[in-house]
Amino acid sequence: MGRKSKKKFYAVLKGHRPGVYPTWEECRRQVEGYSQAEYKVFVTRKNAEDYLNSNPKHVQKADEPVLIETKVTISGFVVASTSRDAAMKQVVIYADGACIRNPGPGGYGVKICYKDQRRELSAGFRLTTNNRMEILGCIAGLLALKEPCDVTIYSDSKYVVNAISKSWALKWRRNGWKRKDVNGEQKDVLNPDLWAQMLDLCDKHRVQFKWIRGHSGNEGNERCEQLAPAAAGGASLGIDLGYENSGARAPHRAAQPNAPLEYH
Repeated sequence: MGRKSKKKFYAVLKGHRPGVYPTWEECRRQVEGYSQAEYKVFVTRKNAEDYLNSNPKHVQKADEPVLIETKVTISGFVVASTSRDAAMKQVVIYADGACIRNPGPGGYGVKICYKDQRRELSAGFRLTTNNRMEILGCIAGLLALKEPCDVTIYSDSKYVVNAISKSWALKWRRNGWKRKDVNGEQKDVLNPDLWAQMLDLCDKHRVQFKWIRGHSGNEGNERCEQLAPAAAGGASLGIDLGYENSGARAPHRAAQPNAPLEYH
Protein backbone atom coordinates (compact mmCIF):
# COMPACT_ATOMS: atom_id res chain seq x y z
CA MET A 1 0.00 0.00 0.00
CA GLY A 2 1.34 3.46 -0.94
CA ARG A 3 2.10 6.05 1.67
CA LYS A 4 -0.69 8.42 2.50
CA SER A 5 0.09 11.92 1.27
CA LYS A 6 0.55 14.58 3.91
CA LYS A 7 -2.17 17.15 4.44
CA LYS A 8 -1.29 20.62 3.18
CA PHE A 9 -2.64 24.04 4.02
CA TYR A 10 -2.18 26.94 1.62
CA ALA A 11 -1.84 30.40 3.19
CA VAL A 12 -2.64 33.06 0.59
CA LEU A 13 -1.05 36.34 1.63
CA LYS A 14 -1.69 38.14 -1.66
CA GLY A 15 -4.59 37.01 -3.81
CA HIS A 16 -8.21 37.64 -4.60
CA ARG A 17 -9.20 36.62 -1.07
CA PRO A 18 -6.31 36.10 1.39
CA GLY A 19 -6.78 33.25 3.82
CA VAL A 20 -6.02 29.59 4.55
CA TYR A 21 -7.19 26.94 2.07
CA PRO A 22 -7.00 23.15 2.52
CA THR A 23 -6.57 22.23 -1.17
CA TRP A 24 -4.44 23.44 -4.08
CA GLU A 25 -7.56 23.90 -6.20
CA GLU A 26 -9.04 26.38 -3.72
CA CYS A 27 -5.70 28.17 -3.43
CA ARG A 28 -5.34 28.27 -7.22
CA ARG A 29 -8.65 30.07 -7.59
CA GLN A 30 -7.40 32.81 -5.25
CA VAL A 31 -4.04 33.38 -6.97
CA GLU A 32 -5.02 32.76 -10.60
CA GLY A 33 -5.20 36.03 -12.49
CA TYR A 34 -3.88 38.02 -9.52
CA SER A 35 -0.71 39.97 -10.36
CA GLN A 36 2.20 39.26 -7.98
CA ALA A 37 0.25 36.61 -6.04
CA GLU A 38 1.99 35.30 -2.91
CA TYR A 39 1.27 32.17 -0.92
CA LYS A 40 3.02 29.55 1.24
CA VAL A 41 2.38 25.90 2.01
CA PHE A 42 2.18 24.47 5.57
CA VAL A 43 1.49 21.06 7.11
CA THR A 44 -0.77 22.43 9.84
CA ARG A 45 -3.58 24.96 9.74
CA LYS A 46 -2.22 26.71 12.85
CA ASN A 47 1.12 27.40 11.18
CA ALA A 48 -0.66 28.75 8.14
CA GLU A 49 -2.83 31.03 10.26
CA ASP A 50 0.20 32.19 12.28
CA TYR A 51 1.91 33.10 9.01
CA LEU A 52 -0.96 35.29 7.92
CA ASN A 53 -1.40 36.86 11.36
CA SER A 54 2.28 37.77 11.67
CA ASN A 55 2.34 39.08 8.08
CA PRO A 56 6.03 38.19 7.53
CA LYS A 57 6.28 40.08 4.26
CA HIS A 58 7.48 42.96 6.43
CA VAL A 59 9.87 40.76 8.45
CA GLN A 60 12.94 40.02 6.32
CA LYS A 61 14.79 36.93 7.49
CA ALA A 62 18.50 36.60 6.83
CA ASP A 63 18.13 33.40 4.79
CA GLU A 64 15.04 34.38 2.84
CA PRO A 65 15.58 37.65 0.96
CA VAL A 66 16.08 35.96 -2.38
CA LEU A 67 12.85 36.81 -4.14
CA ILE A 68 11.64 40.31 -4.73
CA GLU A 69 8.11 41.59 -5.06
CA THR A 70 8.86 44.66 -7.13
CA LYS A 71 8.31 44.64 -10.86
CA VAL A 72 11.21 43.75 -13.11
CA THR A 73 12.66 46.01 -15.79
CA ILE A 74 13.65 44.21 -18.97
CA SER A 75 15.88 45.94 -21.50
CA GLY A 76 14.11 46.57 -24.79
CA PHE A 77 10.59 46.22 -23.40
CA VAL A 78 8.16 48.87 -22.27
CA VAL A 79 6.05 47.07 -19.69
CA ALA A 80 3.88 48.37 -16.92
CA SER A 81 5.42 46.85 -13.88
CA THR A 82 3.20 44.09 -12.51
CA SER A 83 24.26 38.15 -7.29
CA ARG A 84 28.56 32.25 -6.33
CA ASP A 85 29.68 29.53 -4.24
CA ALA A 86 28.43 26.59 -2.23
CA ALA A 87 26.22 28.93 -0.19
CA MET A 88 24.05 29.80 -3.20
CA LYS A 89 20.36 29.50 -2.52
CA GLN A 90 18.54 26.94 -4.64
CA VAL A 91 15.66 28.33 -6.66
CA VAL A 92 13.30 26.66 -9.12
CA ILE A 93 11.71 28.68 -11.92
CA TYR A 94 8.93 27.58 -14.24
CA ALA A 95 8.43 29.72 -17.34
CA ASP A 96 6.13 29.63 -20.34
CA GLY A 97 5.26 31.86 -23.28
CA ALA A 98 2.18 32.20 -25.43
CA CYS A 99 1.16 34.10 -28.54
CA ILE A 100 -2.26 34.79 -30.06
CA ARG A 101 -1.28 34.16 -33.66
CA ASN A 102 2.44 34.15 -34.35
CA PRO A 103 3.41 36.95 -34.52
CA GLY A 104 0.68 38.69 -32.58
CA PRO A 105 -0.22 39.65 -29.02
CA GLY A 106 1.86 37.54 -26.64
CA GLY A 107 2.69 37.06 -22.99
CA TYR A 108 4.80 35.14 -20.52
CA GLY A 109 4.04 33.46 -17.21
CA VAL A 110 6.59 32.68 -14.48
CA LYS A 111 6.42 30.82 -11.17
CA ILE A 112 9.42 31.16 -8.82
CA CYS A 113 9.88 28.70 -5.95
CA TYR A 114 12.33 29.13 -3.06
CA LYS A 115 11.82 26.89 -0.03
CA ASP A 116 8.13 27.38 0.73
CA GLN A 117 7.93 30.82 -0.91
CA ARG A 118 6.16 31.34 -4.22
CA ARG A 119 6.10 34.32 -6.58
CA GLU A 120 4.29 34.67 -9.88
CA LEU A 121 5.09 37.09 -12.71
CA SER A 122 3.38 37.77 -16.01
CA ALA A 123 3.22 40.46 -18.68
CA GLY A 124 1.70 40.87 -22.14
CA PHE A 125 2.84 42.66 -25.29
CA ARG A 126 0.89 43.89 -28.28
CA LEU A 127 3.11 42.39 -31.01
CA THR A 128 5.70 39.66 -30.48
CA THR A 129 6.32 35.95 -31.13
CA ASN A 130 5.87 32.78 -29.13
CA ASN A 131 9.62 32.09 -29.03
CA ARG A 132 10.36 35.58 -27.73
CA MET A 133 7.86 35.12 -24.92
CA GLU A 134 9.39 31.73 -24.03
CA ILE A 135 12.82 33.37 -23.71
CA LEU A 136 11.48 36.44 -21.93
CA GLY A 137 9.74 34.36 -19.27
CA CYS A 138 13.11 32.86 -18.28
CA ILE A 139 14.74 36.30 -18.29
CA ALA A 140 12.01 37.77 -16.10
CA GLY A 141 12.37 34.95 -13.58
CA LEU A 142 16.13 35.42 -13.31
CA LEU A 143 15.83 39.19 -13.05
CA ALA A 144 13.50 38.77 -10.08
CA LEU A 145 16.31 37.28 -7.96
CA LYS A 146 18.13 39.73 -5.69
CA GLU A 147 21.41 37.80 -5.54
CA PRO A 148 23.27 35.09 -7.46
CA CYS A 149 21.44 31.79 -7.00
CA ASP A 150 21.65 28.14 -8.02
CA VAL A 151 18.70 28.05 -10.41
CA THR A 152 16.87 25.28 -12.22
CA ILE A 153 14.59 26.54 -14.97
CA TYR A 154 11.86 24.30 -16.32
CA SER A 155 10.55 25.16 -19.79
CA ASP A 156 8.49 23.25 -22.36
CA SER A 157 10.36 25.07 -25.16
CA LYS A 158 13.11 22.90 -26.70
CA TYR A 159 14.23 26.01 -28.56
CA VAL A 160 15.06 27.73 -25.26
CA VAL A 161 16.42 24.70 -23.40
CA ASN A 162 18.65 23.50 -26.26
CA ALA A 163 19.99 26.97 -27.04
CA ILE A 164 21.47 27.18 -23.54
CA SER A 165 22.15 23.57 -22.54
CA LYS A 166 23.75 22.74 -25.92
CA SER A 167 25.65 26.07 -25.98
CA TRP A 168 24.04 27.22 -29.21
CA ALA A 169 23.54 30.73 -27.82
CA LEU A 170 27.19 30.96 -26.75
CA LYS A 171 28.21 30.00 -30.27
CA TRP A 172 25.88 32.54 -31.79
CA ARG A 173 27.33 35.30 -29.62
CA ARG A 174 30.87 34.25 -30.47
CA ASN A 175 29.97 34.39 -34.18
CA GLY A 176 28.47 37.87 -34.00
CA TRP A 177 24.90 36.55 -33.79
CA LYS A 178 25.23 34.57 -36.99
CA ARG A 179 24.34 30.92 -37.55
CA LYS A 180 24.49 28.40 -40.36
CA ASP A 181 21.22 27.21 -41.82
CA VAL A 182 20.55 23.66 -43.09
CA ASN A 183 22.34 24.54 -46.34
CA GLY A 184 25.44 25.85 -44.54
CA GLU A 185 24.69 29.49 -45.36
CA GLN A 186 25.24 32.24 -42.79
CA LYS A 187 22.02 33.71 -41.43
CA ASP A 188 21.15 36.24 -38.76
CA VAL A 189 20.19 34.69 -35.44
CA LEU A 190 16.64 35.38 -34.33
CA ASN A 191 16.09 37.24 -31.05
CA PRO A 192 19.72 38.28 -30.40
CA ASP A 193 18.62 41.01 -27.98
CA LEU A 194 17.01 38.44 -25.70
CA TRP A 195 19.76 35.84 -26.01
CA ALA A 196 22.33 38.50 -25.02
CA GLN A 197 20.35 39.26 -21.84
CA MET A 198 19.87 35.58 -21.10
CA LEU A 199 23.61 34.82 -21.38
CA ASP A 200 24.47 37.76 -19.11
CA LEU A 201 22.05 36.44 -16.47
CA CYS A 202 23.46 32.91 -16.81
CA ASP A 203 26.89 34.40 -16.09
CA LYS A 204 25.51 35.96 -12.90
CA HIS A 205 23.66 32.88 -11.65
CA ARG A 206 24.42 29.16 -11.82
CA VAL A 207 21.63 28.07 -14.15
CA GLN A 208 20.50 24.66 -15.36
CA PHE A 209 17.76 24.38 -17.96
CA LYS A 210 15.46 21.36 -18.05
CA TRP A 211 12.83 20.55 -20.63
CA ILE A 212 9.40 19.56 -19.41
CA ARG A 213 6.55 18.34 -21.57
CA GLY A 214 3.73 20.85 -21.75
CA HIS A 215 0.25 20.00 -20.48
CA SER A 216 1.66 16.99 -18.61
CA GLY A 217 0.15 17.66 -15.20
CA ASN A 218 3.15 19.45 -13.65
CA GLU A 219 1.71 22.03 -11.26
CA GLY A 220 4.35 24.71 -11.88
CA ASN A 221 4.31 24.39 -15.65
CA GLU A 222 0.54 24.32 -15.87
CA ARG A 223 0.26 27.42 -13.75
CA CYS A 224 2.54 29.25 -16.20
CA GLU A 225 0.47 27.90 -19.08
CA GLN A 226 -2.45 29.73 -17.52
CA LEU A 227 -0.58 32.96 -16.78
CA ALA A 228 0.98 33.40 -20.24
CA PRO A 229 -2.15 33.41 -22.43
CA ALA A 230 -4.03 35.43 -19.82
CA ALA A 231 -1.32 38.09 -20.08
CA ALA A 232 -1.41 37.95 -23.89
CA GLY A 233 -5.15 38.56 -23.84
CA GLY A 234 -4.98 41.37 -21.31
CA ALA A 235 -6.40 44.82 -21.87
CA SER A 236 -3.13 46.68 -21.20
CA LEU A 237 -0.29 45.38 -23.36
CA GLY A 238 3.30 46.57 -23.40
CA ILE A 239 5.62 47.05 -26.37
CA ASP A 240 8.26 44.56 -27.44
CA LEU A 241 10.69 47.14 -28.82
CA GLY A 242 13.20 44.49 -29.84
CA TYR A 243 10.67 42.89 -32.15
CA GLU A 244 8.76 45.90 -33.41
CA ASN A 245 11.93 47.89 -34.16
CA SER A 246 13.51 44.95 -36.02
CA GLY A 247 11.06 45.28 -38.89
CA ALA A 248 10.32 41.56 -38.67
CA ARG A 249 6.72 40.68 -39.29
CA ALA A 250 6.80 37.16 -40.76
CA PRO A 251 5.92 34.30 -38.39
CA HIS A 252 8.95 32.68 -36.76
CA ARG A 253 9.28 28.97 -37.45
CA ALA A 254 9.03 26.65 -34.50
CA ALA A 255 11.95 24.42 -33.54
CA GLN A 256 12.12 21.22 -35.54
CA PRO A 257 13.46 18.30 -33.43
CA ASN A 258 15.00 16.62 -36.48
CA ALA A 259 16.60 19.78 -37.85
CA PRO A 260 18.56 21.40 -35.00
CA LEU A 261 20.68 23.38 -37.44
CA GLU A 262 17.67 25.64 -37.87
CA TYR A 263 18.93 27.44 -34.77
CA HIS A 264 22.70 27.30 -35.30
